[in-house]
Amino acid sequence: MISYNLPGARTRLDVAATAEIAQRVAKGDPNALTTDTMRSLLGSSALVLDGMRVRPRYFDGRFLTGTDLTRDQDYVAQRQADLARATGTGVVAGLQVSLVDAVGSRVVRIEAGHGITPAGDLVMLTNARQVLLDDLPASERLDAALGLRARPAQPLTRRTGLFILALRPVEFTANPISAYPTKVTGPREAQDGDIIEATAITVIPYPDNAGAASLDEARRTVARALFVETATRGLPQEALPLAMLALDRGVIRWLDMAMVRRETGADTPLQVSIGARPRAPAEAHVLQYDQHLADVLASRAFAGVSAPFAASQYFATLPPAGRLPANTITSDDFGFNQLFFPPAMKVDISFVPGDEIAALVDESLALPAIDLLAPAADLDNTGVVVLMPVTRQRLADLSARLDSLKRSATNTAAQTAARRLPVDLLTNMLQRRALVNAPARSAAETAVATASDAALAAWQAAWRDAAAAIPPDGTGQPPLAWFVRRRTVATLSSLAGVAVVVTGNDTALATAINNRLTATGLTARVQALRGRATPFAAARLAAFLGAPRILGSDLLLMAAVKAIESAAGTTATTPVTETMVLTAASAFADPLLGEGLDRLLAVYGTPAMTSAQQLWLANTGSVPDLDVTARNTPDAGLATLASKLRHSVEASDADSLNKLIAGG
Repeated sequence: MISYNLPGARTRLDVAATAEIAQRVAKGDPNALTTDTMRSLLGSSALVLDGMRVRPRYFDGRFLTGTDLTRDQDYVAQRQADLARATGTGVVAGLQVSLVDAVGSRVVRIEAGHGITPAGDLVMLTNARQVLLDDLPASERLDAALGLRARPAQPLTRRTGLFILALRPVEFTANPISAYPTKVTGPREAQDGDIIEATAITVIPYPDNAGAASLDEARRTVARALFVETATRGLPQEALPLAMLALDRGVIRWLDMAMVRRETGADTPLQVSIGARPRAPAEAHVLQYDQHLADVLASRAFAGVSAPFAASQYFATLPPAGRLPANTITSDDFGFNQLFFPPAMKVDISFVPGDEIAALVDESLALPAIDLLAPAADLDNTGVVVLMPVTRQRLADLSARLDSLKRSATNTAAQTAARRLPVDLLTNMLQRRALVNAPARSAAETAVATASDAALAAWQAAWRDAAAAIPPDGTGQPPLAWFVRRRTVATLSSLAGVAVVVTGNDTALATAINNRLTATGLTARVQALRGRATPFAAARLAAFLGAPRILGSDLLLMAAVKAIESAAGTTATTPVTETMVLTAASAFADPLLGEGLDRLLAVYGTPAMTSAQQLWLANTGSVPDLDVTARNTPDAGLATLASKLRHSVEASDADSLNKLIAGG
């Protein structure tokens, strides 16, 4: 007979042979089952057994062995692990990871804390640990040391790729004590008397780099796999991930905690039932993106690049809320432009109280991530709002002075509307065309236009002031605003069709571009780029080179072609993508582009700069920076700047040119 009883919680079943039941159990007792009935229930799945939920049953007269007590310990440990998993797995407290030195270090520091592995085991560090990466065993080597695997992997000092820094629960026996013989004639022996639980700091190879060509590209693609595709391949179940490391022959190139680190906390039944995005991965995505953005900005600052850039240049996905450089929102005579988000997305800008940013970000976490590699149709129906934080007093002042606290930001001139909805495309292009080609206005129309221009100028001034007022974070980063994904609601009407760029005379524009390329000797170089370009990249290329300011300047045209070649690379088999063209165009997105060069060349004197000298200057990649330097130079110092430029150009001295741009 088998008894299964937990008073007050579980029903007791008595299972025995039919004859024994007749003797011991009253007829009709629902808790009495025959052995045959039990087999029948198990066969039809009416009674389900869990192989991990078996424990010894003690009774007087039973011979007790060490195996029985060990089974008891295993049962309690398994039940504790199940309970821990039910409340959420991940980091409970502490366990922050950082590099002790700058990038290129081999030493990491892990703060004290504890957490729960996906298998439900508790791991902890009682004190902060500063460990040399060379001393950390790889998972395969640890398994080999514990006798779980025969062949260890090569040392970390010679390995390249992505690795997960993790805490792994281990146990070992210690403290020998005397053991009495189990037979009358058997000898006494010593056995370890304690089982000691410990936590091992280890690194686990991450197998999926998604075919990335570099460690930076791997970071981009793996983030998309984890946060958009919610892939779990390569994530350990028996260890608690703390951070992802990118190793280049044992040297840490970057460390990303939020990529694999998750905080504890189970989702509510309502969130699970409606399929909402789990909270822990959503928060981790925001933190991972923020750290990745900080690394990108630091890398660009180290390289001396400060121009706005497209998000797709470094990211494959964006969280539903996050920060972005404020200088990616620019303005011109027609309104506000943005370069950060894909052209197809709808972008608004708005002033908000700084103390409400946290609430707005929290509300957006339930929304899906923004997949920058999604089809154009999905991006067409995705919108974000860029939030510029201000004080409440400042917000009240802006409400009184501005016509609205929200405006739309269109794409820059380099970002044509080839992938935007037709209604947005036509509205934007026709408005700009009407402004440029409009006939003389009446007095009333002039008054209305003046008022509109004044409202736009007030908005632009307010935006610049608010961006300048953002307090620095101490890392030297440019001012950062916030963006949040908008919820999509049904509209009253919509248009469908294929976007067609409205230029007024496409043939004339193409002819003008080709004529200018011929005159400057750039035809062969541009033809090579066109031959490798994707359809969208070809559209961007034509729009970029056909921009009036670039098309009207030999120097800017040469510099633009060189920038595209640098972004696209020289490999003939590598396609020129839309992102590459946008990357090149980002350096020429300044609305005041060319004003400095006009001032500088006006006082350059004779002999004028030859085509060969212009080509050399363009190939240095410094033309946009030179334009900014000349624009900011006072009139009194412009002649000196031109004289120094002549010396650098005639001597083909790139070092002196760089010093000149830097203010030397």
